[in-house]
Amino acid sequence: MEIIENLSDLDLINKYRPLALIPTMGNLHEGHLGLIKYALKLNLSPMVTIFVNPLQFGPAEDFSKYPRTIEEDLRLLKKEKCKLVFIPDGKKILENIKELKAPFSNFLCSKSRPGHFDGVLTIVNRFLELIKPEYCIFGQKDFQQQLIIKEHLKNSELSTKLITNPIIRDKNGLALSSRNNYLSKRDKLKAAKIYFYLKEISAELIKVILNKNDFKKELDFLKSSYREIFLKENFEVDYLEFVNAKTLEDLKKKDSEILIAVAINYAGVRLIDNIFLTRPIS
Repeated sequence: MEIIENLSDLDLINKYRPLALIPTMGNLHEGHLGLIKYALKLNLSPMVTIFVNPLQFGPAEDFSKYPRTIEEDLRLLKKEKCKLVFIPDGKKILENIKELKAPFSNFLCSKSRPGHFDGVLTIVNRFLELIKPEYCIFGQKDFQQQLIIKEHLKNSELSTKLITNPIIRDKNGLALSSRNNYLSKRDKLKAAKIYFYLKEISAELIKVILNKNDFKKELDFLKSSYREIFLKENFEVDYLEFVNAKTLEDLKKKDSEILIAVAINYAGVRLIDNIFLTRPIS
């Protein structure tokens, strides 16, 4: 496994092409490792970046407290046969950086985290320009993020193609996230109910789409009903949305690709999850 820290050493990556770039902030878990496994399965050389990006932290989010677990991260990456790891110097990577405005930034997570995706896109674009990977891999859990990067690639001169990997969950259904480390075992078990309810919602949503009743009225009722259910479980709902998966705009009955997305604050931790559906044929 090659570990690259200096921008001047990036020429070393060319012998490993085709590459699959996997940007991370470290504090790696099975979800990240699943992306590496997926890249290897596709006969691509995974290149993981580890960089705690200050540009994506809001005023109320403590950049300095984000867990730095570099030794453990490297151990896990080596075990998974990761080919390349890029751990850049913060000052060098941010020097003269081109600050970008993210598309789709009026929806979902952006409402409570303004500017977050601008920071994500700015640093991911920097990595894409420096590395020029053939592919980049993002997880479906961060659906809005991968949609933003995909749209950016479509409108840029970069030739990188984006691959979305399905959500990786623990045995109880909780979507894997670095934030899960802040939860106790008991809290993790409880938080797994989020996915249980998402599956219930998806079944109910299909019924709403297929019936002849007032679509918006039934949608609003479904949403308010499950907000109450989440509340009774002590899940504070940041958002619960039914949207067009291509645009993130409010769902219309005719939409063929559907996203049910939720952000929950539980036990002091913000958790996001989603389910992607294709419209059933009526």
